[in-house]
Amino acid sequence: MKRSERNKILFISISALAAVLLLCIFLVRGFLDSYKKEAQITAEAVQEETVKLPETEIKEEKIEDAKEEKSDQVKEEPKDNNKETIRKEDDEDFYRMLDFDRRYILNIGVQEDDLCSLFDLAYARAILDEKFDIDPYEYFDGEGADWRKAGFEDIALSDPLSVVLQRAYDQISAGKPVLFYVTDIYGHSAQNEESLRNAYAGHYVLLIGYEENADYEDLEPSDFYAADPSAGYCCEIDSYMPWIVLTDKAPAKTSGEYALYAPVSDKGIKTCLAYADECNWDADQSKAILPKYIETE
Repeated sequence: MKRSERNKILFISISALAAVLLLCIFLVRGFLDSYKKEAQITAEAVQEETVKLPETEIKEEKIEDAKEEKSDQVKEEPKDNNKETIRKEDDEDFYRMLDFDRRYILNIGVQEDDLCSLFDLAYARAILDEKFDIDPYEYFDGEGADWRKAGFEDIALSDPLSVVLQRAYDQISAGKPVLFYVTDIYGHSAQNEESLRNAYAGHYVLLIGYEENADYEDLEPSDFYAADPSAGYCCEIDSYMPWIVLTDKAPAKTSGEYALYAPVSDKGIKTCLAYADECNWDADQSKAILPKYIETE
């Protein structure tokens, strides 16, 4: 074989080998690129799922927290089925009054003979002590009322009526009932202004409220709301109720001074805004008899 032919065959062989080598390199590079892309896609997918999972868990936690918060709100706002509220009418009077079960007074009942002060003290102690079994005669000293035994004292002293009425206002604001001495036409039924009550020889009533819009600097006796132990003996038959509004003629003096008896103790009860009471002495006493609470807004 000639030298030139051998060189030619050698060149072709080398060229073929180089071509095969280049093809192998391209195939390997393509395989590696494809593998890298698949691995990158898989890694991104795994990372995306990892990020999404906490978000889902957070949403679920928020939902559970919201449910628990709503449940707590429901528990913190129980309904008081015994406390009925009525929207205030602009043309009706309403009072700041002592908030107590009216059965305390109804259970003690109407005064006997001329023992109004004893029954007032019993009303007051029942209200302050929240008891139904108060005996008025516990405060009888053989001649009249034993104020100190009931824990009361006269705070009117020798002051003018304007100051005495302010003291009555302050005591009621502090949750305390006060006894007040009246005479003449001293009050009328809270539901019937024509149903007047007359005390010819002096009489004690228990002040338990005052008109909410009353002017403290210019108080009048008719601003006050009271429980009357006489229970309406001078009233019409359908007005036998202990709840009265005083008249401006009501205040009277005994021994030359006004008489206003208040609890010695600082203890008081809650007050509320309410309309005048309507229940009679023979009201249904199978459940609490509460004031007619009003809604002012």
